[in-house]
Amino acid sequence: MNLKIPQKKICLLSVFFILAITGIAWGQASSGDHASSSTITITDSAGRNVEIPYPVKSIVALNGNVPEEMIALGAWDKIAGIDISAKKKVEEGLYPNLKDVPAVGSYDDPNYELIAQLKPDVVIQWASWPPHPDEVAKKLEPFGISVVALDLYRMEIYTSEVELLGRMLGCEEKAYEYISFIQDQYNALNETLAQIPESERKSVYFEGVKYYTTYGGAGYGAGIPGMIRAGGGKDLYYDQEAQVFTVNPEDVSKRNPDFIFKGIEEPRGYFMENNSILKDLSNNVSRRVELANTNAVRDGNVYAISFDGTAGLRKKFGPLFIAKALYPEEFPELNPEAFLLEYLEEYLGLPPQGHYIYPPI
Repeated sequence: MNLKIPQKKICLLSVFFILAITGIAWGQASSGDHASSSTITITDSAGRNVEIPYPVKSIVALNGNVPEEMIALGAWDKIAGIDISAKKKVEEGLYPNLKDVPAVGSYDDPNYELIAQLKPDVVIQWASWPPHPDEVAKKLEPFGISVVALDLYRMEIYTSEVELLGRMLGCEEKAYEYISFIQDQYNALNETLAQIPESERKSVYFEGVKYYTTYGGAGYGAGIPGMIRAGGGKDLYYDQEAQVFTVNPEDVSKRNPDFIFKGIEEPRGYFMENNSILKDLSNNVSRRVELANTNAVRDGNVYAISFDGTAGLRKKFGPLFIAKALYPEEFPELNPEAFLLEYLEEYLGLPPQGHYIYPPI
């Protein structure tokens, strides 16, 4: 499913529609630490109805995507705890405002005692990865801490999740502005992609860090197939339900992708001073004998791409990179890298730098 984002006015109106259909209801807390606060009941991405204080004043993020989205929404000061993946980004200098925020373990092995000591209003866990949010909620129930499930990487529901996060935090206006910033890119993208018949769309093999590791597209999985489809491509393993798996090189060749994207996690694209690492990676894939007869290699359509622009919550940029690579003539004005750099500066307060894809698009 391609990400389809409505026009700005529709977006603002749709927020109230989403709030209604997701079961948000108002009330007053009658006891506990939040006796003077309003409460709302929301429906999270796991389909759970959860009562939370409104606005939420402190969050422990077991989902590593949440801190960056909260920074983008101007709510970094409401982050009480983070998981070890986010802490690594802090140590790398990507989230300088969070240098004093403690790590509470990993998403799949959290330190519940420490979380309880931090006394957050809400813990945000993944909706799609274990442990199930109900399991986390059971552990934290004695402490009166609510658990909300969000993913913030699935293109199919990304916008509604950001709207919900903004609502929880009481920063609805900032969420509208942020969504509109992204929406402007996708309005033009979707309008053009709608003119490309399904029969003319390009097939894409997206390889992870390990050789011949890829992603199944029968479900939303790790989000890569949804990102490919949102960029106007056809994921090569649309028929596989496994989220991440290893494929036989001969099968990749037999399926004959039009484009190949090779992901790279380290070093981060943000810290690359030039594109030499990406160039070498692209060339190495192109030289694989078993892929020599694929359309992608024959036509020179083998790309190395940083996960800084395509993984986790950065999947919101991935469809733009993919669409530009697949259909350059249809998108002469599209500049995904410039858009990513603008995001880094305007929403994360970081210097706009780095290299994210090779060959350049």
